[in-house]
Amino acid sequence: MLGNYFITAFRAFKNHKQHFALNLFGLSIGLAAAILVALFAKYELSYDKFQPDAERVHRIEQFFVSLDQSAPIISRAAISSIEDIAGVEEVLTLINASQRIDNKVFIDNKAFKLENLYAVSPNVQQFINLEILSGDFTQALTQPGMLALTARESLRLFGSVRTVGQTLRSNEGQWTVAAVIRDLPQNTHFDGHSFTGIHQSQLGEPRIIINDSFAYLKLTPQADINVLTEQINKTVTQLINSNDVLVKFSLLALTDIHLFSQSRFELKTNGSNTTVQICIALSLLLIFVASFNFINMSTAQASRRAREVGVRKALGASKSQLISQFLLESTLITVLSAILACVMVEAALPWFNQLVERSLALNYLSIEGAAIVVMTLLVGILSGLYPALFISSFSAKRVLSGDLQRGKTAVMVRKCLLILQAALSIALIIGAVMLQQQLNFLSTLPVGYQKEHRLDVAGIDRNDLFYTQNTALLSSVSRIEGVKGVSISDSALTLTTQASTRLFWPNNNDGAIVPFIGSGFDIVKNQGLDLLAGRDFEPAFQADWYKPSEQGLATASAIVTRSLAKQAGFANPQDAINQTWRFTDSINLKIVGVIEDIKIGSARTSSTPIIYICGYSWSTFGRLVVNLEDNVNTGLIKQQISTILQQQLKMVEPEITSVATNYQAIYKDDQRMVSVVMIFTLLAIFLTCLGTFGLASFSVLRRQKEVAVRKVLGASRVSIVNLLAKEFLILIAISVAIAYPITFWLITDWLANFNDRIGQAIWVYAVAAIIVASITWLTVASLAFKAASTRPSLTLRYE
Repeated sequence: MLGNYFITAFRAFKNHKQHFALNLFGLSIGLAAAILVALFAKYELSYDKFQPDAERVHRIEQFFVSLDQSAPIISRAAISSIEDIAGVEEVLTLINASQRIDNKVFIDNKAFKLENLYAVSPNVQQFINLEILSGDFTQALTQPGMLALTARESLRLFGSVRTVGQTLRSNEGQWTVAAVIRDLPQNTHFDGHSFTGIHQSQLGEPRIIINDSFAYLKLTPQADINVLTEQINKTVTQLINSNDVLVKFSLLALTDIHLFSQSRFELKTNGSNTTVQICIALSLLLIFVASFNFINMSTAQASRRAREVGVRKALGASKSQLISQFLLESTLITVLSAILACVMVEAALPWFNQLVERSLALNYLSIEGAAIVVMTLLVGILSGLYPALFISSFSAKRVLSGDLQRGKTAVMVRKCLLILQAALSIALIIGAVMLQQQLNFLSTLPVGYQKEHRLDVAGIDRNDLFYTQNTALLSSVSRIEGVKGVSISDSALTLTTQASTRLFWPNNNDGAIVPFIGSGFDIVKNQGLDLLAGRDFEPAFQADWYKPSEQGLATASAIVTRSLAKQAGFANPQDAINQTWRFTDSINLKIVGVIEDIKIGSARTSSTPIIYICGYSWSTFGRLVVNLEDNVNTGLIKQQISTILQQQLKMVEPEITSVATNYQAIYKDDQRMVSVVMIFTLLAIFLTCLGTFGLASFSVLRRQKEVAVRKVLGASRVSIVNLLAKEFLILIAISVAIAYPITFWLITDWLANFNDRIGQAIWVYAVAAIIVASITWLTVASLAFKAASTRPSLTLRYE
């Protein structure tokens, strides 16, 4: 019996080639797109889930109340106290040593930089799944001057992974390779290439005011996170010894970091939970649209199988046998579509990996393969169930006597599914356009500084820029053709500020915690800041530069933002000029300028009160801000700056980037999300058109005699085309009425997450409806025009 079912199925595919091809092509595209998006979503959700006891590990997050900002860092001085809190089993301390010590090394007189050098506590293997390839990893973390390298870093430095015992000379001594470990996988938020222990001789004494560590807590199975969080806040507040609530601490699960933490201090760029949710929704939508097409076309061409059903019933076939036959056909089409979809996925994976910047692969012998099999069978059975029930319900007597009429239920189902498909297409078009508009709006918001024609030169030792004015370096860079000016800073405005301090101004005895940026002369001009009152730091005013004092307070000049001046009680920026403020208890600051507010990092964030201090910095490293002329050879200027840094400072691989490029990188994940939504929106529209084409072709075939009669009676081709298209356009109008309010509500809810956002333009909604209506009309019209062009005699000659 089963063999007969297969023979009948293949015979049906052969006799109804168009129906088979449309279903096969539509389902395969829908399944392929769904598999790709599901692979990406699964990969994003897999981050750090393979780490030891991942479900019990949490990272400490710190929220700075006065700054309205959060960061996943904490002071090393506070960690030892947290270790003693009940419910904490172990604590991992991780420090970005690349920002604290000189990571320049020499091998056979050739200079290198240790990439992503991290100092970690000896219990790191209790938190991170590390595979030791060779050497003694414990020795690398417990003895000063010892290193553990990843295999990739070992190959980059020595050209081999057999490097245990090799030495690397540095300006402060030498490193010895104690161990080589396997590279960390991509699906982890940890990003170390070199590891060493935490030694005070290298990192200095821990201070409660310096937040330099990432702290990961492994909790006991019975620990209450809320109670533990409250205890951490109480413990650290006592250490800070302040009556004010300066910071609040919280715990973030290790497996949530990649999708839910977007801090500027992350170890590497994280993903987005919103992107994953959108991908899951798109994956389901594409499967639904492909399944709707299958149901529509199967029921629409039921009349072609009616006589076959009648004959089978007359010969004794039961309804259950007919249902089994048609379910087998639908499942077989779905299986063939799944095979074709897997071929499409393999062909598209290199392109898709490049788009999402991941290394995705489809493993057919894993849960992914099982999921594809289950999904294929579910789609085949569920999509084929209604057509099978509908077709098998035909009366043998009525069918064989020629008295077959269309079922109103089947017609209604097809119309409802087409309405739903069109509504989804309209909603996706509106959503994609709104996503792109909001992203463009954010990227063009004023941030308080100029991004174009600016270079950022990072990684320069602070002592080569601050305290001793390196005029030779600045003069050499400024003499490069195409360079308008150069200044120094300790912070990149596209990233974050490096430090905050307590400021006191007149009539403010309590002070306020404010981020500060250490900078040099001409910072306003070279960063393109908007000066509202006063002046820039200028070489003509040498008193601007920080001057320590053995007796009394040191002195320096400062520039503040508008919001900070207003916070200090100066509504008019000019009134703040020449005022004297106090930096903690160590520096008297003379306010020489007021600038417009600056948005640090993403334009999503609100403007932060900031103070610039001339010649003073707490940061380990500084940077150059290079102001370029228009229409210059940026690549050549970068090479010349690199040469100067190598000659004067012996720098290795200086980091020279464009400020505009760095700013655009902030929105990289958003742009990726927009690209994914755009691509799969087009696929959804294509599948909707495919379904419309199939339905229209059957509709035209069914009304061929009506078209012929109308043509004999004098109807024009255009009137016939419009008559046949009218039915579908009415359905599109209904889909518009459904899509508009739901889409408006969803987008309004999404836009509410942004401080600055666009309004929902009516034209976007109108264009989406016009696009779907036009594509539908063209699809139906192309088939209707062909039918209207057929000679009536060819259709009516048998009547």
